[in-house]
Amino acid sequence: MITFNNFSFRYEESPYYTLKNINMTVQTGEFILLTGRSGCGKTTLIRSLNGLIPHFYPGEIKGSLLLDGKSIPEMEPSKLAGQVGTVFQDPRSQFFMTDTTRELAFGCENMGFSREENITRIVKSVNDLDLEEYLNRSIFELSSGEKQQIAIGSVYALAPKVYIFDEPSANLDYQAAKRLSGTMKKLKQEGYTIFVAEHRFYYLRDLFDRAFLLHDGKIEQCFTGEEFCILPEKTRIKYGLRTAYPEQSAGNIRTKKTECRRSDTLTAEGIFFSYKKKDEILHNINFEAHSGEVIGILGHNGAGKTTLLSLLTGLLKEKHGKTLYNGKNLTPRRRRILSYLVMQDADYQLFGSSVDEELSLGLKNDCTQKIVGILDALNLSAYRDRHPASLSGGQKQRVTIGAAIVKDSSIICFDEPTSGLDYDSMLRVSETIETLADDGAIIFVVSHDFEFIARTCTEILLLDKKDTVQKTHMTREILQVLAGKYFN
Repeated sequence: MITFNNFSFRYEESPYYTLKNINMTVQTGEFILLTGRSGCGKTTLIRSLNGLIPHFYPGEIKGSLLLDGKSIPEMEPSKLAGQVGTVFQDPRSQFFMTDTTRELAFGCENMGFSREENITRIVKSVNDLDLEEYLNRSIFELSSGEKQQIAIGSVYALAPKVYIFDEPSANLDYQAAKRLSGTMKKLKQEGYTIFVAEHRFYYLRDLFDRAFLLHDGKIEQCFTGEEFCILPEKTRIKYGLRTAYPEQSAGNIRTKKTECRRSDTLTAEGIFFSYKKKDEILHNINFEAHSGEVIGILGHNGAGKTTLLSLLTGLLKEKHGKTLYNGKNLTPRRRRILSYLVMQDADYQLFGSSVDEELSLGLKNDCTQKIVGILDALNLSAYRDRHPASLSGGQKQRVTIGAAIVKDSSIICFDEPTSGLDYDSMLRVSETIETLADDGAIIFVVSHDFEFIARTCTEILLLDKKDTVQKTHMTREILQVLAGKYFN
C-alpha cells in the first residue's frame, strides 16, 4: 500500500511548492492514472514515488509518503530500486548497454544477484513479456515501441512491487501502444501496483481503476475509471483532458481555407533513401505540396516518417530523385535555408539561457512584439525569463514550436509536436499551425496523435507500405477509414 499524508514538496531552487498537501491512498494491485494540464505536478509526484526526490532532486518535504509503512524519501535508492520500477517517457534515458540482452541483465547485475539468479530473472522476463524476438539486437536499431518493451523488461526482471510509467505512449504508434496496453494488462493481472502519468490515455481506458486529476500541484478530483472515460465533453475540456475515444474525432475535421499569403509548390520526384548497408527506408516517394496545406505524415514506427522530414529539411540527402520548389531543384543546403524542423525531442534544440533568448536566437531584426504575441498564443508568457531546461516536457515542446513560428520559414516540419501535451496545449499548437498555413507556409506533421491529426491536417501522406505511398485530401470518410485501421 502507498500512502501520501499531506505531502508537499518544493525544489531547492524554487520559492514555491510544486506539490501541495497531497493525500492519496493506493491499495496493492491498483492501477492508477495521473493526469492534468502540463506543469500540474505529475512528474514531481512520480519523482517522489521512485525516490529521485530527494536523492537526485533535493528540496523541502512536508508530510509523509509511505510504501507498506516505510518512508520512501528515507529509503536508500539501492533498496528502493528493487521495489519501485520506472519506465520513462524516452527509454533511451535509462539504457546503459548497447544490446538488448545485456540491457535486460544490467539491473540485476547492478543489484548484485548471482549469475544463476540473473539468468532465471531474464528468462522469466523474456517469457512473460514475449520478448524473444528482441534478444541479441542493437539498442540503436530498435523502434520507439521496441525500446519501450526492452525498458519494461529490464524493470520487470527486478520484480518490483510498483511500476511507474511516465508518458509511455508519447512516441508510440497505435500498434505499439496496443502492445504496451497488453503488457500493462499482464502486470495488472499479476497483482502489481501501477501508476501511469499520461495525457493520451485512450489505450488505458479498460485498465485503470482510478484517475487522479492534478491541478497546480494539488489533487483536484478523483474518479473511477468508468466515470473518467465518460466525462461530458464540456467537463473534459474544462479540465484540459484528452478524449478517451480519439477514434470519434472525425467530427472535428478542419475545414481548409483557400486563401493564403503565398502561393508556392514543393515537389518530391522519385525519392529513394537508405542508410549505409541498410535496406531501403524510402522507396519512390512522389507528391506535390502547396502553400496553406498541412500534410499529416502517417505510418508505423520505423516506416521512414522522420527520415522523410530530414530529407525535406536538408539534414539528409536522397540517394535518388529530387526535390523542387516552384519548379527549381533544391539542394540540401537550400532546403535548410527555406525550412525549419521542430524535432521530436525538444531537448535537442534548446540552446538559450531563457525562453525569450531561445525564440530570439539567430534573428537579425528586432522581433520583440512578435515574440510577445507568440508567447501569449502558446501560453508561455509566464515562463519568458525561465531557463528552458527548467520547464516541463510539454512546455519545452511549445518553446520549440514558438521558435519555428518566429523564423517565418516557407516549409515547416513538425515531428510529433503534441508528444506530452495536454488538451489545451494540443489545441494551441493546432491553431498555431493553422495560422502558419494561412500565412502561406507548407507544413508537414509527423504524428501518431489521431485527435490532433483530425483537427489540424488538410492532407494525409501514408508511409505504411513502400508500394502504397499516397497523398490524400482529408475527409471525414478518410478519417473513419484510418480510425478503423488503427483502433480496431
